[in-house]
Amino acid sequence: MTSLRRRYEDTATGQLHKGEAGAGAPVLCLHPSPLHAGFLAPQIGALADAGFRAIGVDTPGYGASDPLPAADSLDDYADALLTLADALGLDGFGVYGNATGAQIALALARRAPSRVSRLVLDNCGHFDPALRAQWEPDYFPDLTPRADGTHLTRIWEMCIHQMTRFPWHLDDGVTDRQAPPTETLQAMALAFQTAGAGYDRAYRLAFRAEDISSFTGLSTPAVLIDWESSVVRAQVQALIACGLPPCVRVLAAGAGMPARLAAIVSAFTEPS
Repeated sequence: MTSLRRRYEDTATGQLHKGEAGAGAPVLCLHPSPLHAGFLAPQIGALADAGFRAIGVDTPGYGASDPLPAADSLDDYADALLTLADALGLDGFGVYGNATGAQIALALARRAPSRVSRLVLDNCGHFDPALRAQWEPDYFPDLTPRADGTHLTRIWEMCIHQMTRFPWHLDDGVTDRQAPPTETLQAMALAFQTAGAGYDRAYRLAFRAEDISSFTGLSTPAVLIDWESSVVRAQVQALIACGLPPCVRVLAAGAGMPARLAAIVSAFTEPS
């Protein structure tokens, strides 16, 4: 696994934790909720090897970053990342976003189109509004710590199912995917616990934003990765079927992580 250079940055909204590798044109790398930037080490390493300065940022309130004083929309998270870019002296930068990170990346590009040079969106889809309304109550269970430890069992169940089906809480989303290694599940479960009972704050906002409407007004050159192994591939393809704006192109990636990483690097290196 890529070794990241880690440090905290002071911003107007609190301390943000980052891990980076490489040197060159900067790319902010934004992770799924409720995880942290360490889970993007393969992507960060691939971009670093390709000549980029890849900067993984723990979303405010996740990993080791301070939570925002208040966050009513993804724009609040985007603004926090812009303060980080200011602190790092980044006038322009690319953004890679995965799942929740993809929705924050879209918000960031809408907030600061002159600063975001390119978006690469991974595990970014369109949820049918009626289904999303049905899913949401059970998709985000209460994970407040309980004396009998049942919240830990629930977290472990969520970690397994999120990696093998979508939506994680429904049997009709079951696929033939294998559960990830125990070490991966343990790391995910610890990330859930670190995020705490409010693990859903950015997560829920992003869940509600998984919609073609998130692309309204987008002008930044963007690449949508259509990865064959994505657990939300049906939703990615539903997004494509909705009709993307002209600034977005679709890049297919074969099955497996090597194909995914190659596509991400290609998305940043090929002309827009």
